[in-house]
Amino acid sequence: MGSLRILGGKAKGVPLKVPASARPSPVRVRKALFDYLRGRFPRRGRFLDLYAGSGAVGLEAASEGFAVVLVERDAQAVRMLRENLRRAGLRARIEGVAVERYLLEAQRKGEVFDVAFMAPPYPIDLLEAFGRLLESRVVRPGGVAILQHPSELFVPLGERRVYGSNALTIVSVGEEEHARGVSR
Repeated sequence: MGSLRILGGKAKGVPLKVPASARPSPVRVRKALFDYLRGRFPRRGRFLDLYAGSGAVGLEAASEGFAVVLVERDAQAVRMLRENLRRAGLRARIEGVAVERYLLEAQRKGEVFDVAFMAPPYPIDLLEAFGRLLESRVVRPGGVAILQHPSELFVPLGERRVYGSNALTIVSVGEEEHARGVSR
């Protein structure tokens, strides 16, 4: 695999370091995601990258003009996120804590985002992790919560987009599907 690079925006082409613990989102998935987001959020807004890893998605968002918060608990990944931000000349807030803890704190503080993206490590229960995100109410009404997952996993809500072995499930906050997903 070639080196991981930012695909668009003001830091287009900047190479990113990838920690051993990370599984970066494939180019095809990132390109499709940001094509969608540019149309949906022409004024950009706030972007939350949960399980940030290398920061490939969050740094792409920062490069595209979003105000970004990167959440990653792995210490090596946090160091690389800082270095990747510096090398790309981008700004983002890094939260070096577990996603569950961050969501509780953000909810308590009333922090909200236009976009919340998560690509959790596959050994964890992806539906449970996505459910926690939706229940946290950190995505403002009119915003979107997005889960990247293996294409064979069925997520019973939102819009599904498949890219080979990966899929994105996009839930627009305020949709009927969201209400059903939260009130299980």
